[in-house]
Amino acid sequence: MAELHEEIAQEVTELQAEITAALQVLDSLDEDDPQYAAAFARLVQSGNALLEYEAQVPARLEQPHLEVSTKSFTVALWAHAACAVLLCVAAGLGWISGGWSLLAVVQLIGTSAFYTAGQKPLPGKHRQLRHAAAALGVASVAVPLLAFGVLPWWVWLLPLLCWAGAYGLASEASGDGARKAKA
Repeated sequence: MAELHEEIAQEVTELQAEITAALQVLDSLDEDDPQYAAAFARLVQSGNALLEYEAQVPARLEQPHLEVSTKSFTVALWAHAACAVLLCVAAGLGWISGGWSLLAVVQLIGTSAFYTAGQKPLPGKHRQLRHAAAALGVASVAVPLLAFGVLPWWVWLLPLLCWAGAYGLASEASGDGARKAKA
C-alpha cells in the first residue's frame, strides 16, 4: 500500500512539474507573442491532465481493499458450498438423517444465488461483502452443529438470519437492491 501511495505522489509531482514548466514558458513570453497561445494551451492541457489523474486516485487507492473484500466473499462462498457437500456426505453415511441432504441442496442453490448477488461491487460498497462473508461463515458453522444436535433447535434462527443478511449485504454491495428499487 505504501508503494501505491509513493507511486501516486510521484505521478502528481511529475504532473505538477509539467504545470510549473508550462507556466515558466508562459511567463517568459509576451502576450503578443505568436507562441503565447500554444504555451497557454500547454498550461491548460497540463492542468487538465493533473485534474483527471487526481479524479482517478480514490479508485486506485480503493482497489486493493476491493480485491480483499471480493476474495473474502469468494472464500466464504466456497466454504459454504463445502459445508453443504459435507452435510450431504454425513447424511449419506448415516451419521445424520437423510432429510439433511435436502437442506444441503438448498444450501448449494443458495450459494449460487449469493455468488450472483455479490458480483461486481460498487465503489465504496465492497466492504459489505466482508460482512456478508462473516454471516455466511456463521451459517456454515451453525448448520452442521444443528444437524448433529450440538445446538438446540431454536438456534435455527441464526443461520436463517445469516443467510438473509448475507444476501442483502451482497445485493446492496453490487447495487442490485438500488437497481430493483428504481425499476
